[in-house]
Amino acid sequence: MRVQRVRKRDGREVAYDRRKIEGAVSRAEGAAGELRPGFSAEIAELVERLLERRFPDPELAVPGIEDIQDLVERALVEMGAAAVAKAYILYRDKRAQIRAALLVRDDPSGDRGDARDRRRLPRVENKDGVQAWSKGRIVAALMSEADLPRSSAEEVASRVEARVFAGGSTSISTALVRELVDNELVELGLEGALRRQRPIGVPRHDLRRTLLDAASIRAAGGTVEEAVSGEVLSRYAMEDLLPAYVADRVRAGDLDFEDLARPHLPLALAVPTDVLRGDALLGGEEDGARLLPEIAALSRCVSRGLAIEGAEPLIAGLARSSRSGAALPGWLAGLAGVAQASGRSIEIVLDEPRPAALEALLDALGTLARGRGPEGLPTVVLSQADWSGASAAARESAGRWIGAGLLVPSFGTAEARYAGPGLARAHGERATRSLAAVALVGLPRLARRAGAWREDAVFEGLVELLEAALDGLEALRDFQRETRDPAQPRARATFGIAPVGLREALAILGDGEPREEQAGRLVAFLREASERLSRSRAPACT
Repeated sequence: MRVQRVRKRDGREVAYDRRKIEGAVSRAEGAAGELRPGFSAEIAELVERLLERRFPDPELAVPGIEDIQDLVERALVEMGAAAVAKAYILYRDKRAQIRAALLVRDDPSGDRGDARDRRRLPRVENKDGVQAWSKGRIVAALMSEADLPRSSAEEVASRVEARVFAGGSTSISTALVRELVDNELVELGLEGALRRQRPIGVPRHDLRRTLLDAASIRAAGGTVEEAVSGEVLSRYAMEDLLPAYVADRVRAGDLDFEDLARPHLPLALAVPTDVLRGDALLGGEEDGARLLPEIAALSRCVSRGLAIEGAEPLIAGLARSSRSGAALPGWLAGLAGVAQASGRSIEIVLDEPRPAALEALLDALGTLARGRGPEGLPTVVLSQADWSGASAAARESAGRWIGAGLLVPSFGTAEARYAGPGLARAHGERATRSLAAVALVGLPRLARRAGAWREDAVFEGLVELLEAALDGLEALRDFQRETRDPAQPRARATFGIAPVGLREALAILGDGEPREEQAGRLVAFLREASERLSRSRAPACT
């Protein structure tokens, strides 16, 4: 890219950042309701080509922000994204209005104020220091955060300013300013704006209790920081991401979604090893060491777990590469370190490992488990494993590690095989796959409302609940697309719907006695309805 720096509106030069173009286009896509994977990157690439054409001389290649924004509009129009272009133009106009709002005069006496009046302006204290009072900042924040028109924002800011000046304080905190703004929004009947700009936080009592419970949180494998951030993100997901009626069903206990504490991340990723390594041959310790940083980076892109598929050549190479036999245990120990540092689980999914490599893998697992215990070690999933060529010792070792949970058998079908947690892969497919989100459907409450022997009422309520689940999954899908980190791998997304409390629901429907035939009908209906209802929607559900 020939352009390395851009000129801001105040004349300063800063480093060119392609991600800002992609982020602005993604926001416009979200506003237009036309999110398309990879589209923002295509626009950014087209803008860069236009910039290089406009600024052929590297010495003079310092475009202004407005130049780049004009090119973004042009690129959107040329790509046929009229609705996105309109949303982007409206966004630019709003930002211009916000910049103009910052010029609102802050002197309470206006043009008639003297130096003594200006000295009475209070200081505003925040976590970064002290700033002079600015009515314009309140107006700009209300326009940006609460989506208020400028006239309404200036009215609220003027009322807040009058209260602050009437109090005679020489300093005021930003938290108190926000509370005064909230009070004025309520008095003016602007509840929608109040909800949009109200901060999401953790009450002091809950924060203190979390800090006091730090030891138990660590014992469970978490941290205080994760607990606090998870609580904030969960509240944000409930209040701002999920449709209101879906959030109500979650609060009522009819519905839930896996890990709302990380709504911006997929739950799991399944990555073929040859996608990680490209076309390079996996021959030994160097290849294993080279892949560990990539796996570590991928583990930070998921909420729960990462599956590495088709690692047979790597396992065989590591087993052959070291005379001391330490290469394979060392690599597995590295994976365990990645899992422990990231707090995510790691699976190694093998399709048809050779007997010698399988025995070496089992021996390496045994070496590590004896030295540190099975906790934190990667799980090995044997998909369609053929044990006919394995030795008796290998079979005995496999049975032991299956019991310890380190070895998991998996059997696919003629069409697909196991790829990772909640994921299946068609034979011959190579792309990275993700489990983006999972909705949990509570069956016992449906059964209680229906009563014994009322399967028809349960099926009717289940359809309504599945519609709500799909609406929630769509909202999470859109948010993950909007917030996707460019460094995150592109993946084919899958969404899951899982029943919860099946046994309890069957006991209620059977008047205290669960019946196998009822279980079959209920599960079959849930699967058929999920597939049918999701067929006309964007999230494909399993």
